[in-house]
Amino acid sequence: MAGDDRILRWTVEDADGRRVARDEVFSGTDGQAGTYTVPLDLAEGAYTLVLRPATGPGSSSDCPATARSSFTVVPESVGPTWLSGASGNAVADGEFGPWRGTEVPIAGTWADSNRGQRALWQLQPDGQYGDWPGSLEIAIGAIDAGETWAAAAQGAYDDRWRRSLRDMARLWGDRPGRLYIRLAHEFNGDWYPWSVTGASREDFVTAWRRFRLLQLEEFPGAALVFAPNCETPGSNQLDWREAFPGPEYVDVMSVSYFNGYPWIDTAEAFQDVAMRVDHMGAPRGIQRHLEFARSIGLPFAVSEWNTDAAFGDSPGFMQQMDQFFRANAGAGPGQLLYEILFNVLREDNRFALMPETRAPLGAEAYRRLW
Repeated sequence: MAGDDRILRWTVEDADGRRVARDEVFSGTDGQAGTYTVPLDLAEGAYTLVLRPATGPGSSSDCPATARSSFTVVPESVGPTWLSGASGNAVADGEFGPWRGTEVPIAGTWADSNRGQRALWQLQPDGQYGDWPGSLEIAIGAIDAGETWAAAAQGAYDDRWRRSLRDMARLWGDRPGRLYIRLAHEFNGDWYPWSVTGASREDFVTAWRRFRLLQLEEFPGAALVFAPNCETPGSNQLDWREAFPGPEYVDVMSVSYFNGYPWIDTAEAFQDVAMRVDHMGAPRGIQRHLEFARSIGLPFAVSEWNTDAAFGDSPGFMQQMDQFFRANAGAGPGQLLYEILFNVLREDNRFALMPETRAPLGAEAYRRLW
């Protein structure tokens, strides 16, 4: 090899730091990247891939610094042990499950305008989920443009909420799955008409409790989901924990969690973000949200999640989410009851993994892991 060739040495270490495989690769010349496939026979468990620049004859002084990346080996036959689902047209059409190789026991949908929560088009006999046999999470906004949480707290929208809940119960009928109602989802954001601020927090809590009483009267078999976004804009001046109405008024604690701001693709970065709190000290990272669910005695869910291809392709994020889900699966307090991949074609297809995607590596990692 010429003196300006690039040689990288790689090793694979197990969870105890023992080296279980090693080799070296020629990574191209003049800055050209190379792609290499190396078959490895590894037992189930956690590993770290370490790349180091070679030294000595044939090496180059401008090789990259040492890089490390964590990964997990799981049995091919082991799928999710929790309720694992997705949202988007491919789910209702029955294409998503065969694509990823495992069944889809839960799906996600939205009826979050006033018109949508009254019409409930997707639950109608000829609707998108009219004959869906599994569980379903449906997001409703509770209030719309021009309405206020103060009015809601006084009962201004009780009749509409009651009719919506009664129709949900009728349309859902005796299906084997459960309907999860995600009320005022991402209320701590500033992008929906039902946004909650520090000033409207008390009215929101009162209105939520009114809705809960109506839900128990009209559709007691449904589950009510409290679902903030993972982070809160500073302009809301809200500690979203203070908007929690109490565990007796909620069945599931959930969150929306996307890979962006910051975008991450390594185990180290994932863990750093997972443990973050926001400017009010409230949970920001996914681990902190799970810990909050545990502290209030409720099961945990992730109602919307995916990588964001606008920032880049991220198989590492998929791997870390899979590890997080597997480590916390269960139905008890602070355990993962369900998660729903956001597979919706929108915004220049930033999120969907199929049938089209801008994140092919992330999509392949998801199919392999799930």
